[in-house]
Amino acid sequence: MMRLPRILHHAAVATAILGLAACGDSETAPAADDHTPVSYTILFDGTAATAPYTLTEGQTVRVRLEFLNAAGENLDAVESEHFARVTFTPPSLATVSPVADHHFQFDVTGAAAASGTLEVGFGHDALADETTFPAAAVTVQPAP
Repeated sequence: MMRLPRILHHAAVATAILGLAACGDSETAPAADDHTPVSYTILFDGTAATAPYTLTEGQTVRVRLEFLNAAGENLDAVESEHFARVTFTPPSLATVSPVADHHFQFDVTGAAAASGTLEVGFGHDALADETTFPAAAVTVQPAP
């Protein structure tokens, strides 16, 4: 008969310990993964560039986009599940070819010497139209 009260005592102690471990004054909800970019950096052949961007007629550069969320976290880790888009206006300004297995990289070739804009998009599919950033100035200069 003594075993039953001892078992109940141990069960009560274990429940109390688990309760204290589960709730505390410093308890915070786990942060949700935020894959929504608020800014980006564009790299031409591995070098960060700032607008206005300059391309050279007939030359191809590897463009890589680095996206940051509101917490300042780099989103490179989600590249396999997300997509980027680079669009030129007018479209005749440059050609854009996606790099295989890299959703945030493109080979961009300056077409005709002219000026226009470059727009960057981000999303969960190849349209990359869930987040669109403001257009930035771009110039394609004549080849030397």
